[in-house]
Amino acid sequence: MCDVLSLLSLEELRRILFGEVLEGLPTFCLERWQSLHETAAKVLLSDSGVHPLTFSELLDYGLSLDRLFRVELGYGWTKGSPKLRETISEIYGGVIGPENVIVTNGSAEANLITVASVVRENDFVLVDVPNYMQVPGLLKWLRARTIFLRRSPPDWGFPLDKAIDLMRKHKPKAMFVNDPNNPTGTYMRRKELEELSREAEKTNTLLVFDEVYWGSELREPRPSILEVATPELAVSVSGLSKVYGLPGLRVGWVSGSEKLISRLWSLKDYTTIAPSVLSDYIASAILEHGNVEKLRERAKSIVRSNLEILKKSHTRFSDLFEVVLPDAGAYFLARIPWSDNTLDITYRLFSKYSVLVNPGECFGIPGYLRIGLGQHPPVFEESLQYLINSLARVRGELPAT
Repeated sequence: MCDVLSLLSLEELRRILFGEVLEGLPTFCLERWQSLHETAAKVLLSDSGVHPLTFSELLDYGLSLDRLFRVELGYGWTKGSPKLRETISEIYGGVIGPENVIVTNGSAEANLITVASVVRENDFVLVDVPNYMQVPGLLKWLRARTIFLRRSPPDWGFPLDKAIDLMRKHKPKAMFVNDPNNPTGTYMRRKELEELSREAEKTNTLLVFDEVYWGSELREPRPSILEVATPELAVSVSGLSKVYGLPGLRVGWVSGSEKLISRLWSLKDYTTIAPSVLSDYIASAILEHGNVEKLRERAKSIVRSNLEILKKSHTRFSDLFEVVLPDAGAYFLARIPWSDNTLDITYRLFSKYSVLVNPGECFGIPGYLRIGLGQHPPVFEESLQYLINSLARVRGELPAT
C-alpha cells in the first residue's frame, strides 16, 4: 500500500484532487492521482501509452552507443538541436520546416507554454472535453472565457456542428482540441478537419491540437492539423511518450508558425531553458531511418492484441462494466453501470487490491474508468483478469442501491 494513501481517507484524497495548487489553478486531478499511487501499485493499468522501450532495444532502431558516449553534457540547443527539429518536421510530411518546431520537456511543457503564450485574460476560447485536462486547468488560471465542446456517448465524437456554430457566434481567439482524444479513443477524419479549418480561417481562430496520440489510429490514418489548416492558424503539440514508447526521454514539441515558435522560445527561458542533451541526441537518432512508422506500428500491434484479449474476456464480465472500444490511443473507457462514484471504486481497487486505474471524475465523466491497453499482451491478459476479479469484489463490498 502507498504510504501517502495510508494516511489519507477518501474524503481527504478528494479534497486534494479537487482543490487548488495556487489561487485559481486547480489541482491537476489525473496527474496527482497517478503520482500518489503509481509507484506502489501491483497492477498498473493507469498508463495511456504503450509499454516503454528499453535502452538496449533502442540499438535495434539505430542508436549508436559509441556516438552517445561522446556526447558532451552541456546545455545543448535551447530550442532543440537542428537535427532533432529537422526530424520532427519530417513527421509532418514536409509542410513545415525545422524553424517551425520547438522541443520541450514532454508534451506537458509544450501545452503549458502554448496556452500561456496564446491566451490572455477574458479571451474567448473553445475547449474539447473530456481530454487530458491540463489545458482546462491552465485556462481557468489565466481567467479565459472558456466554452466547452463536450464529446458525449455513445459515439464520443467531436461535436463539429456545435464547434462551428460557436465559432461563428463568438469568433474565439483559439480552440483547443485533443485529437486523437484521451480518454475516449475517438478521432476526426480528414473531412472533419478540413471543415473545421475552413471555419477557423473565416473566424481567425487558432486551432491548437494536442496530437500526442497521432499515429495510433487503428482505422483510416488521420492527418495532422498542420497538414490541413492554414499554417498561421494551426498548432500541433506532440511528443515521444505515448505512441513511441519513450516517456523517459521527456521529449515533446510544439509545431506552428515561426511567430508563435519565437514567442514560445522566449517563454521557455522561464521554464526549463533547454531539453536534455542526451534525450535530444537519442530522439534525433531514433526518429531517423523510417523508425517513426516502425514505432507507430509497434504501438498499434500491442493495442490490437490487447483489444482482442479484452473482447474475448468481455463476455465473462459484461455486467461488471461496459467497454467503449477505442479507434486510437492505448486505453479504453469502461462504464460502470452499478455506480457513478468511480473515485470511490478506484480508491478501493488500489487500497485493497493494489490495482491502479483512473477515475472518470478526473476527466469530468464520473461513472467511467480509463484503463490502459499498452502493456505487453501476456502481462495485459493477467492484469485484466486481476482487475476483473478485484472489481467484482469491490462491487460486492458496496451497499446495495
